[in-house]
Amino acid sequence: MQTYSQTFAAPTTWEMNVSGSYFTTLECSATVNVRFYKGGKLLDLGEIKGLLAGLEVSLPGEGGGAAFDRVQVDVQAGDTVKIGIGNGQARYNRAQASVTVVTNTSPQSALFDNQNKAVTNASAVMLAANPLRQYLLVQNKDAGGNLFLSFGKAATAANGVRVIPGGAFELIGTQCTQAIHAIGDIANNVNIVTVEG
Repeated sequence: MQTYSQTFAAPTTWEMNVSGSYFTTLECSATVNVRFYKGGKLLDLGEIKGLLAGLEVSLPGEGGGAAFDRVQVDVQAGDTVKIGIGNGQARYNRAQASVTVVTNTSPQSALFDNQNKAVTNASAVMLAANPLRQYLLVQNKDAGGNLFLSFGKAATAANGVRVIPGGAFELIGTQCTQAIHAIGDIANNVNIVTVEG
């Protein structure tokens, strides 16, 4: 692996007549465009545009030889550009990262309330509005009746969220604090369980 570094005062094309199968952009402040050539022809890879530091390209060479013999790097502005070219047996892996913990949030906890509910074929409030709601699960344990849920307004089969027989609806994360309305497609479904927390 050979490292090349050059400082440019203005936009230009940096041409390197160097053979290799591996290329990496190690340092640059502005974006660069890169083209690879072999025997005077632009490789099928074409031009890679808008790159910043961190690009790695490994190309297979024919018969184990070099995949390219010339590289052009379009420098878009005055910049110091550092690249690495090699045969691929040695690579750069200089990932840099930093983490800043802004807030340390305790896991959410809540008291859960399981209730058995009856839902008829007329829309009604199944759960009252709850500004403290952090979790909601509605399970339809009925073998044949569908359940339709609506948030903040009367439920219908057309506007409701369908919960099929044996199915469940769960809200995790962002919660609806409005009243939950429900309607069924059978006269009286007493097999509805709600869990609220």
